Amino acid sequence: MSPNSTAEKLEQLFGSFRAESLRDNIYSLFNEPEYFYYLEAPKSCVLIGGRGSGKTTVLRCMSYEGQAALGKIDLLQPKYVGLYTKINTNTVASFKGAELTQDAWQRFFGHFLNLMLCEEAVSYIRWLKEQRKESQVDKNVSYQRVGRVLGLNKCETLDEFADEVENARVNLEVFINNFGNTKPTVSPLQTPIDIIMEELGKIDGHSNAIFFIILDEYENFLDYQQRLVNTLIKHAGKNYYFKIGVRELGWRERTTLNHSEVLISPADYERIRIEEKLEKDFSSFAKRVCEARLKAADLEDFGPPIDVETLLPGMTVKDEAIALGVDRHVEEFKSHLKKSSKTVRLLELHDHELFVFQELSRRNFNKAIEDLDDYYLGVKPAVNKYENYAYSMLFSISGKGAKITKYYCGHSVLSKLTHQNIRFYMQLVNECIREQIGVEKSTSQPIDPQQQTIAARKVGLSYLRELEGVSTQGGSLAKLLLGLGRVFQLMASNPIGGKPECNQFELSEEQVSPKEHAEVKTLLTEAVMHLALVRTPGTKLTTDSDIRSWDYAPHPIFAPYFGFSHRRKRKMKVAENELIALTHKPQETVRKLLGQRAELADEALPVQMSMFDEYFR
Repeated sequence: MSPNSTAEKLEQLFGSFRAESLRDNIYSLFNEPEYFYYLEAPKSCVLIGGRGSGKTTVLRCMSYEGQAALGKIDLLQPKYVGLYTKINTNTVASFKGAELTQDAWQRFFGHFLNLMLCEEAVSYIRWLKEQRKESQVDKNVSYQRVGRVLGLNKCETLDEFADEVENARVNLEVFINNFGNTKPTVSPLQTPIDIIMEELGKIDGHSNAIFFIILDEYENFLDYQQRLVNTLIKHAGKNYYFKIGVRELGWRERTTLNHSEVLISPADYERIRIEEKLEKDFSSFAKRVCEARLKAADLEDFGPPIDVETLLPGMTVKDEAIALGVDRHVEEFKSHLKKSSKTVRLLELHDHELFVFQELSRRNFNKAIEDLDDYYLGVKPAVNKYENYAYSMLFSISGKGAKITKYYCGHSVLSKLTHQNIRFYMQLVNECIREQIGVEKSTSQPIDPQQQTIAARKVGLSYLRELEGVSTQGGSLAKLLLGLGRVFQLMASNPIGGKPECNQFELSEEQVSPKEHAEVKTLLTEAVMHLALVRTPGTKLTTDSDIRSWDYAPHPIFAPYFGFSHRRKRKMKVAENELIALTHKPQETVRKLLGQRAELADEALPVQMSMFDEYFR
């Protein structure tokens, strides 16, 4: 099989998920009853959060096309109909500028929303006619009624209405990009939406149907546009509700156009975080999705499928220590233990256990023996000491310059690297299989831990590079991540004298200027939205807007690339001005953050990070 055909096959199996295409994914992802809670939640607005977690797929499943693909829609008497729209950044960004006042922009954008949603209604009616093979399903719909409130020319039929709406939208877009002498007629906010939804209820079999207006990528709306849409949500009509797809921190505005009117939960909306809903069962969920894909593989090319846990074998801490070469580190210590009948029994312990206590005592063998005696006898403080450092000490076994300094392998570990993000999981499996085929092995054979680790690194690096293009802050996000990654990598590879598995930070109480605080807030908001960082509630009372109320960490997907623990454990304090400094003075700031161990910053970068050597100089 040629490399090109291999790549094509893999793209068919896993790559399409990254684009979250409808037909390839909804069967394997959401053909399970628990996920339909999202579809029928009885609120005027349901916000579904997450990025790459399946948010877009959930929303597409709500659409009439998704329901039809799942075999869930009754074409004659549908229970509900979802009208899906993905918010385009370029389009909404064109509705701003110094040429018009804010009020004028609001009126034009409100008119644009009216037209956009009417076009979605047109698409549904055309689709329904085709599916039912009936040309008169809309015989009771008054297009003239909707057209009149939109300021359109006379339109009696669906085709006439569709043409008029399209012309009105095009004329509006041309005007706001050129500002000619003839201003387009502007319709009142929401009234056309109310009317078109009433008219949809007149379609044969739709008198009891509920219509969902589904807006994906809600964070792309400008702030005033979010307030405008909030107004639509607050005052939605009788037979339709809103479903909103938004990244964490992407819902920036809670008020309507009336600044004293706020969307309140649970009266106005319910918020669903997919990552939280999947957290307990994500590993088994990801396994089901992956195995469904593997079963669809071409057996001739890939070999008969095996279950995911066999395909992606993991390692225990002690097995990993052996693979990293722990035996060579304890040869002298073991020789010392053999010299006395009192200590020879300690040779029954695993080399990794010997190594941990040897290093914690800074190679003072007598002190190590004292602790090992307690550990051997099960004395709790000694057992706790080993358990606290057993994992973190793995990062120091292979030594500087080693190709692999820590293994990231096994279905369980890989699923945890994703932080409940199904897109990342599928990328990891995809890359693992590519590595397997690259060494001329079949996917019917377990993938070696080394190949899994290399694959995980590649995915982390790929997303690190991708960050540069996600927003205007993209370059700063990548630099921030490089700086934090370097700090946590150095602490991981030098665990003695520091906190084991430190991979989180909280903002210190040190005061900075309002300008710096605003810069940090923007940086952290963008970092969380675009998955450069993940955040968890801190020990203080938290709010979404108070950045000091949260603990932050690089997304676990980056752990294999930099070489630190993917597990959420311990944290350090970082000042706000130090976060800013990481983006333009990385080496100096890394030294400052390392404190008394600043000399570690002079260590050579790990092999996989060598491409960034110039940046850290």
